[in-house]
Amino acid sequence: MKSIKSFMAISLIAGAAHAAEPFSINLSTGFGTFTKQTQTSGKIETTNWISKSPTGEAVVVTMSKMPGKILDPAKLFASTRDALLKSVKGTLDNEQKLGPASEVLSFHSSSGAFLRSRLIASGDRLYQVLYVGHSAEQRENPAIAAMFDSFSIGAQ
Repeated sequence: MKSIKSFMAISLIAGAAHAAEPFSINLSTGFGTFTKQTQTSGKIETTNWISKSPTGEAVVVTMSKMPGKILDPAKLFASTRDALLKSVKGTLDNEQKLGPASEVLSFHSSSGAFLRSRLIASGDRLYQVLYVGHSAEQRENPAIAAMFDSFSIGAQ
């Protein structure tokens, strides 16, 4: 009986930890489990979940908790896009608005990385799903598109 209670307690703790993630995503085959890092800059708390594949590809999900509700997602997306491009010395290949609170960017860096990013504003949070690969073909792989399409935000 004691081992059943221990198992139940461990199961509840594991379930609570999994349920605590503010999003869900179906990672493509080959990507490992996420590692999590959190930092605070000013009044913005940012958490990154990073998953890597043996081929050197990576997926990063970032959630930035802003000090208040995001009132102008387009302005925030533009500044995020510009900062991303500057940080990787990148060139924008494609930008697609998915509505007033979401957009997708495809770009490449001067170092040869090919990136895809989805930005989503929800309440006081900015979410970014970022894929980093070695070629445009990897970036445009239907499995990567399916992974982006599977991303959803949980209850806030």
